[in-house]
Amino acid sequence: MLATPSVAAPTTPVVTVATTGSPYDEMSADDLRVAMFRILADPDTSAALRAAAGAALDDNTPEALRHFLEVGQYEVGQ
Repeated sequence: MLATPSVAAPTTPVVTVATTGSPYDEMSADDLRVAMFRILADPDTSAALRAAAGAALDDNTPEALRHFLEVGQYEVGQ
């Protein structure tokens, strides 16, 4: 009986990255407006953030609202 080491082919680990996008991607225009009004209702929301939110609401497109919620509110800050 010969003793030989068991050799298995090396395996490369598989890394899966979730690319689910933003939680705002699947929201309807009404849901996006609700999210905007929640920001406006917060007493700690700054005047600059209120102005930026108002501009997005004035544009009145889902794309403008989504952009504000995903990016704009963080650019302006609280």
